[in-house]
Amino acid sequence: MDVSKREKILLGGMGAAILVSAIYLMWPAPPPASPEMTPQRLADSRKAAESQLQALERVQLSPRELHAVNNSQQPWPNDPLAPKPPDPEAAVDRDKFHYTGFIRIGERSLAVINGREYQVGEQLESGGFEVVQISPEAVVLSGVARKNTVRIPYQDPSFFIGR
Repeated sequence: MDVSKREKILLGGMGAAILVSAIYLMWPAPPPASPEMTPQRLADSRKAAESQLQALERVQLSPRELHAVNNSQQPWPNDPLAPKPPDPEAAVDRDKFHYTGFIRIGERSLAVINGREYQVGEQLESGGFEVVQISPEAVVLSGVARKNTVRIPYQDPSFFIGR
């Protein structure tokens, strides 16, 4: 197989492009330059904030807006946007209960939890929880000792056949 001069040039160019790309990808990137917070910059920032607050005082603000502006300088006690950690005890309790049946006889409702029938006010056999509310969608249990509530959604019994 004879390679023409044109094909050699194309293969050489592609090889050079691959080599340059590999070097570019492997080369460590310099760390981003962050401006240093000098005492002068900090003073300038505070001065700018104070001038903005003075400008806002000249504007007629509602009491609600004044409250927001005045509290904007205060530190937050906790971050309202931070995700709440899940309650590990509630997660454990929810996993050990299986609500697989709902029976309504007149005004009386029964829930089948872990293969046993319970009505509102009864304490579960496993102990520690009492049935507070029964509906076709879910059952609500209340912890006797910890006074926490756990909502257990209805689970189709056919889900457990494969286990």
